[in-house]
Amino acid sequence: MVDQGVSGLSNVLVSVFVARSLSESEFGAFSVAAIVAMLTMGVSRALVGEPLLSRFSAVADEVRARLVPDMLGAALAVAVVVAAVVAVVGAALGGEAGTALLALALVLPLIVVQDTWRYAFIVDRPAAALVVDVVWLAGVCVALPLAPGGAEAAWYVAAWGLAAGAGAVAGQVLGRAAVSSVPHPWRWLRDNREMGVRFLGEFVTGQSVGQFVVLGVGAIAGLGTLGAVRAAQTFFGPINTIHAGIFLALVPEGAQVRDEPHRLRRLMIAASGLLVAVAAVWTVVGLALPTRWGTELFGQSWAGAADLLGPLGLAMMAGSVATGGYAGLRALGAARASLRARLETAPPQLVLPLAGTAVADGGGYVVGFGLAHAASAAIYWTEFLRALHGAPTGHGPVDERIRVPATSV
Repeated sequence: MVDQGVSGLSNVLVSVFVARSLSESEFGAFSVAAIVAMLTMGVSRALVGEPLLSRFSAVADEVRARLVPDMLGAALAVAVVVAAVVAVVGAALGGEAGTALLALALVLPLIVVQDTWRYAFIVDRPAAALVVDVVWLAGVCVALPLAPGGAEAAWYVAAWGLAAGAGAVAGQVLGRAAVSSVPHPWRWLRDNREMGVRFLGEFVTGQSVGQFVVLGVGAIAGLGTLGAVRAAQTFFGPINTIHAGIFLALVPEGAQVRDEPHRLRRLMIAASGLLVAVAAVWTVVGLALPTRWGTELFGQSWAGAADLLGPLGLAMMAGSVATGGYAGLRALGAARASLRARLETAPPQLVLPLAGTAVADGGGYVVGFGLAHAASAAIYWTEFLRALHGAPTGHGPVDERIRVPATSV
């Protein structure tokens, strides 16, 4: 969880520093590149990182070590393909955004490989995962203040990516013993195709729904309401970081006890309970935050955001309940059930917030958002308990037995 916190802090520092250093249009160009980078990491995680946590957390350490070259090869292949597309788009687009995308194309493989090393370390060597992120954070803190006068978005994108490259080098140094063969570009994708494709389907569905809702709120209620909603969501950003950190720790821990349904269920209930408590505390902090402090942090958007904190906090508590069921499905390796749950949650997550916005602007949005999260919690826990009840005894995930090659050459 500390590792995820450092990763989140790195992204926040970059965003704040760049926003203060660039014009509005240049920051928009940087944001385009950052969004493309985050989406690429999401694809890589779905195809590489998350199958590792779901399928291989319960196998012997040396087995996971043999998989590292194939993991790196697959992640690098994904990054190179996306980088080629980004370079073509950037060259065709031109201008500030095009230049930023060209810079991203050069460093995107470094960013993805750094993130892949985090997943490679997270089960056995969480301290090494933390080092990889700390090196990236340190690189960002050193590089960004060195920006020359008049530096454009492309310079900051390149600096951000090269700092990630330093983290990737740190991962290579710490994990060099595992890289005993040349990374293979598609063997991992082939061997984990069924699970990876389903996880990718979940990622694409979630991203599509989320982006459509953001655009819909702006179209229905205006940019002022959207700004207030985004400011309120940004306040709860630390909760999302905690969710992500606990998820990364919870899936491998759950996978190691997947043959003990009662222990696995108790673990997921405890995790959801902890996250609900954290969300409740953070909501109280937000409600007690002096208006002057909120305005200093979020500017004029805070006036509208402050009114949304209470109901949005309840929505975050409902989302915290869903996390246990979601992580439980991943721990079981139940990719089919997990994708089904994601598809079942998409309609309420899409319809309820927009319907609420149409009825009562920002206040209606957070009520609809909360109801959507409550529905998601019910769906994920229903699917998790059903998969848990049907889990086979012996080693292996629900959807398929683990098949590990004897070598990775």
